[in-house]
Amino acid sequence: MLKKVLKYDLKNLFKTLLPIYLITLVITILTIIFNNLSDLSNLFSTLNALVVFAYVIILMILLIGTFFLNIRDFYLDFTSERAYLVNTLPVKKSTILTSKVLTSLITAISSTVIFMISICILIIGNGEWTSFTNDLYTLFTYFTSDAWLMLILCIILIIVAYLSQISLCYLSIAIGQLKNTNKLAFSFIAYIVLYIIYEIYFALTLSSIFIISPDFVKQLDATFTPLASINLLFIILIILILIIIAIIMPITNYILNRKLNLE
Repeated sequence: MLKKVLKYDLKNLFKTLLPIYLITLVITILTIIFNNLSDLSNLFSTLNALVVFAYVIILMILLIGTFFLNIRDFYLDFTSERAYLVNTLPVKKSTILTSKVLTSLITAISSTVIFMISICILIIGNGEWTSFTNDLYTLFTYFTSDAWLMLILCIILIIVAYLSQISLCYLSIAIGQLKNTNKLAFSFIAYIVLYIIYEIYFALTLSSIFIISPDFVKQLDATFTPLASINLLFIILIILILIIIAIIMPITNYILNRKLNLE
């Protein structure tokens, strides 16, 4: 059943995302064209500046918009007329919630891939691909095992941090839908409160490490290399974020199962 729900959620979101992806690639090509023509006249120079501005805007929409599209989709599924349909489906709320989280992750990855493709096309179009790949190859030749581990941990950290924020937004909406009116405003207030608690959680847990072991940083410096110390910090942050996700998701599932407000 998860597969069917996930397929529906992805299809629903990609109806909006695919045109954005297409526009991104078209503006990327236009940016290359007008950049190469900008030295011919003031008109092309002005057009180039406008296209570059549009390119920056579409990249922002691509990355930030994907996040908010997932939030909007979740909000409509549990606070609008769509909530009646969702509630009548022979599917567990936990399955729907899992599908929403997976959909947000898949769409975020796909948008990031389009972003990277766009940058690569821009580099190739400006004739800098060889120089770029040579610099990248030179950089990677200096990578040690700790550096590669740091890169992998950094990617994992970004993913779990994204999931924690999307989960926090879903919980906020689940709390907001408990109200009969002004559900959006109440969801926003709930998010602010939850985000403050989220930050306090990290502040207390990280500061407790230094309270328990005041010489923690000195011990790291004496025991590990700088990169190894950063990797350890990344691992700690990943664990802390996974813990809070493990707390948020069951609470959200409970509210949607037991407290879903269809009024």
